This record gives sequence, C-alpha cells and structure tokens, in this order.
Amino acid sequence: MNKRETYKVIHQNEYEQAANSYLMTVVGVIAGLPLPIINLIASFCYYLAKHKSSYFIRWHSIQAILAQLVLVPFNSIAWAWTLGIFLKSSRLIAEYGHDDRNHIWPLFEGITTPYLIYMLFIVLFNIFEFFAIIYTSIKVKKGENVRWFLIAGITDRLCSKEKRDIYNI
Repeated sequence: MNKRETYKVIHQNEYEQAANSYLMTVVGVIAGLPLPIINLIASFCYYLAKHKSSYFIRWHSIQAILAQLVLVPFNSIAWAWTLGIFLKSSRLIAEYGHDDRNHIWPLFEGITTPYLIYMLFIVLFNIFEFFAIIYTSIKVKKGENVRWFLIAGITDRLCSKEKRDIYNI
C-alpha cells in the first residue's frame, strides 16, 4: 500500500464516532423533546467536538446537522401553533372566568382540523426521521456509508476534504 492509499483507510473507531453523530439527535430528543432546537444544538456541539477529526467523521457530523436542520422549521411551527392555542385559551379563561362545569373547554376551542392534520404530519415526520437516524447510525457503525437523499449533496459541498486528522497515522 502506498502513502496515498493509507489515508483512505477508515479505522474502526472512526465508524463508531461517525455513528455517534447521529445518536446525538436521539439524546437530544430524550433531553429536550418540547424544544425543537435542542437536537440541532446537540448535533452542532458534537460537530464542534469532532471538527478536527477525519473527513469521514466530519462528513457524517455535518449530514446529521443538516438532517436536524430540515426538521427545525416544521417542529418550530408546531411548537408555536400549540403555544398560541394555549395562550389564547388561557386568556379566554382569565377574561371570562370559569365555572365548575366548563372550566377546561376553552383549552380545546383552538384545536381545529388543520391543526390536528398538521400535528399528525409532524408526529409521523419525526417518527420517520427518528428511525432513519437510528438506521443510519447502525449502518455507519458497521462501516457502510449512508447518504441521505438531497442532504448528502449539500454535505459534500460543506465538508472540506482538507486533512484535519490529529492522529497522523
């Protein structure tokens, strides 16, 4: 093996570190489920910790960030919509007072059919993304390079091929 081929070898610990970039989003879901930005911050912090690692680890860290970046607008809209319904309902309760028979009804007045459809979409989208993240993490840990549709091309453009590996093996 010549010197040029030596740099293309990916070590076993790199597979695990690249797989961990996806698992950071799972940890983010567990730690900060109500706030959609928590997963993105967790992925970005992992990237910052590994930004001097090999190209393979950096590439997968960036792809994990981009996967979370796709979800943030959708989850943020759902979060804001739900918060808006809650705050409007709280105002109605404070404005009109409440009687003992009907004190919880204003909380449900803001829940409309479009809201329910959107929330169903968001739940399904997040479940799909959650399992896609776990699947990708397992495959990467086994040494397979998983490229997400549309996101992989952007990741290619963002990830520098400059050798930053601190372990010059």
